[in-house]
Order: sequence, then structure tokens, then C-alpha cells
Amino acid sequence: MAKPGMDPDRRSGARLPTNRSGKILCGAFAWDCVIRDLSSQGAKVQMLASAAPPTQAQLVDLVAGQAHDVMVAWQKEREVGMRIVRTYDLRGLSPAAVGAAKRIWQAFRAAPPAP
Repeated sequence: MAKPGMDPDRRSGARLPTNRSGKILCGAFAWDCVIRDLSSQGAKVQMLASAAPPTQAQLVDLVAGQAHDVMVAWQKEREVGMRIVRTYDLRGLSPAAVGAAKRIWQAFRAAPPAP
């Protein structure tokens, strides 16, 4: 139930709280983000820079090894709601459409852990 004065939650699926490192990709550009919550239909991310993401992009979940084709549903300052259109598993064979996402994920996995 929504609290008085608050908009009701219009999401179709329950989102799980996360705190995962991510990247938003569009063409030759990549922005760091933190995936705050995630479901099969959408995600809420926090941009680490003040740049506004494009309306269509790829969201790379660096921890889970997945890339999502996404569309921006809403934005409030550095917080962005995204609707997931399609999901790709980067851990095996991947289509060319997620080549950059796979290379970024592989580099993330190969990096030594932070002290």
C-alpha cells in the first residue's frame, strides 16, 4: 500500500535490492553506475557521474555477468529507472551486439580485487 502523498509503485515485478557495480554503454561511451535494485523487467541505477544516460542503452551487470538492453523510464538527479528489453548472458557465447559489454565484463573479472 502506498503511503499518503506518495505515488503508488507501478512496477510489474518485485525488485531485489542490490549494490552491484555496473556500466551503461551507448556507442563508444561508457558510464559507471551502481545497480541499486533489479528485476527481470527493470532496474534502478545510480549514476556515478552527473551525465544523463541516453534513452536507449546497454546496462552491464559486472557482478552477474549479464548485459541488458534498456530504455530509460524515469530519471531524478543521478537516480535512473530503466526498463529491461532484453537480457544477454556474457558468461558463454554472446552475439556481436554485446561485444563491448563482454570485453568490459572480462576486464572487470581479470582485475585484481581492491585492497
